[in-house]
This record gives sequence, structure tokens and C-alpha cells, in this order.
Amino acid sequence: MVYPVDTNIIIRFLVGDNIQHLQKAREFFIDIEKGTLQVAILESVVMEALFVLIKFYKLPKEEVIRDIKIILSLNGVVNSEKIILIEALNTMQHNNIDFVDALLCAKKELQNYGLLSFDKDLKKC
Repeated sequence: MVYPVDTNIIIRFLVGDNIQHLQKAREFFIDIEKGTLQVAILESVVMEALFVLIKFYKLPKEEVIRDIKIILSLNGVVNSEKIILIEALNTMQHNNIDFVDALLCAKKELQNYGLLSFDKDLKKC
């Protein structure tokens, strides 16, 4: 069975501001890393985690992107679009654009999508 991961699991794991939740999140991520727990991390969860960690907790963007890429790379993360999410995070990091724009760029590059937009940031892809 594949379990979708809620944003709060990622937040508690990376921030550690609730000891009980941190311990349980660590257990989840140990099992995810081993591949004994299979999870899906949705695009919306990645977007929400980025927003909360960067805007609310004021964590450095580079650090947050790095940590989320590591989480997405774990053996038990079985998203069908896992590579697209990682590429979107790379694009976000290197082109200084927001996640949704970076996701559109990644889909354009990796899935040969066209792109309709008035957004000048999307010209950076």
C-alpha cells in the first residue's frame, strides 16, 4: 500500500518543533528510506512545504530545497512524477523562480509539454 504524506509530517521532520511528532516523523522517514514504507508526496504537498518552511519558518530557501530533494530521493517515495518534482526544485533553485513556474518548466522540458503564459519568469526555463 502507498500512503500519501501530509505536509505536516515533512514540516515536523525538518523543523523539529514538536518532539513527539519529530520522533514519529523520524520513524516514518527511516522506513521510507529503507523502502519498507512506500509513500507518495504530491506536488501540492511540496508546494505547501516550501511555502511554510521558507515564508513562515524563515528557513533559507537553498536549505529547504536541498532537504525536500533528499526526501523525494528516498527509496520509498514512489511518485510517478518524482523526477519532475526534483527537476522543478532544481529549476526553482537555479533560476530564482517560484515552484509552480519551475514545475511548468520541468514538465515542458521532461514531458515535452507546450507552455501558455504571460509570465516573464517562464522565459527563464
